[in-house]
Amino acid sequence: MSSNRGIYRTSKRELNQFAEGKLSSITSVAYGKTDGMLSEECNGGMWPAGTRARDGKLWFPTQDGVAVIDPGTVQINPQPPPVVIEAALIDRAPARTDEALKISPGKENLEIAYTALSFIHPEQIRFRYKLEGLDSAWVDAGERRTAYYSHLPPGTYTFRVIARNSDGVWNRTGKSLVIEVLAPFYRTWGFIVLEILTLAALIAAAVRYRLSQLHREQALQKAFSQRLIASQESERQRIAAELHDSLGQRLVVINNLALFSMRAGKSKSGDKSGLDEDAIGAFEEISAETTQAIQETREISYNLRPFQLDRLGLTKAVEGILRSVAAASGIQIASQLDNIDDIFAEDLRINFYRIVQESLNNMMRHAQATEAEVRIAREPERMILLIRDNGIGFAPASRSTRMGKSGMGKSGFGLAGMSERAHLLGGSFRVRSAPGEGTELIVEFQLGGRGLV
Repeated sequence: MSSNRGIYRTSKRELNQFAEGKLSSITSVAYGKTDGMLSEECNGGMWPAGTRARDGKLWFPTQDGVAVIDPGTVQINPQPPPVVIEAALIDRAPARTDEALKISPGKENLEIAYTALSFIHPEQIRFRYKLEGLDSAWVDAGERRTAYYSHLPPGTYTFRVIARNSDGVWNRTGKSLVIEVLAPFYRTWGFIVLEILTLAALIAAAVRYRLSQLHREQALQKAFSQRLIASQESERQRIAAELHDSLGQRLVVINNLALFSMRAGKSKSGDKSGLDEDAIGAFEEISAETTQAIQETREISYNLRPFQLDRLGLTKAVEGILRSVAAASGIQIASQLDNIDDIFAEDLRINFYRIVQESLNNMMRHAQATEAEVRIAREPERMILLIRDNGIGFAPASRSTRMGKSGMGKSGFGLAGMSERAHLLGGSFRVRSAPGEGTELIVEFQLGGRGLV
């Protein structure tokens, strides 16, 4: 093929493979003045660009006459050119190439000069190079004899360069150079491990600090809950005493006066100075209402602070509330109670009593139960409270949701309150329930714990 830059020879097979998409480039051999042409600029256009004579020679018109090529006498150089890496520059400073090339941290620009040794058309030698570890494919450098790299990441690379001669014969072995880019200290494995360990230590310290904060918050919350419950019980005890000793006694006096006046009026009914029937009826009504008020006052006082707890002990107080619930609700309650009067400190017994009381109140109001079992079992190392019913049950999660964030139910502290009281006594609180399967409450105390014998 002729052109303004000489005559070129290529493989018809490569042309077909390139047309089929099997090759991405074509190897060609150029002929110019060094091959005997007087001018590299060939003529074409309106005139024939070349012709083949009867003897097989090819004639090409040029600016300075006709160039004749005999394809039968064309010599092909079968010897691949030896490749040499001549020099390397790191930030324009020379570096040795007879050993692995090391690039210190802070050095960025790398230049590698290479060449191929051939006396036959050396200007037509072509090169390809690749930096293994960075380049995914060969870089077609053409006639260029220098490779440029900048900002290489830390790591180990291998620079490879190959060349072909003017007749398209490649030296596939080429030449190679190992390049090691040293990482700065903050990118070394030792420093990275140190960073990871430091980060892990900081995270651990933050976690410990957060856990200590949570423990302090839990301790403060528990202390606050304990003071709140103690304050409530103290106020209940005070109100119960006021109702019993003050209001209750005054109601008894009023009732006695009404009874006395009613009896006196009846005894003098024949005397004109006596009371008439309307007055006697009024005194009877006053006496009945006063009696009802006394009964209600006693019930309120008992609910606020059961007198059995202080007079008879914790076991009798629990037995008393079981009898009251069974009588008021009609639930058949089977009980088995070991004596626990000496387990809790005197100021803490009310918490255990409230757990039983709140559980029985929930049973009466919500469970729709007909049978129940209450068992207090005292063992050498633990004490267990079990309250079980055959009611409608519930999903504990939904009950907790209805109780709200404060843990307060409509009837008081509810499950959250019972759990809080159990924890204040050093016990564990568990509830097992499901819709239609009843409810089972278990509170377990390890003897010898907080406030326990």
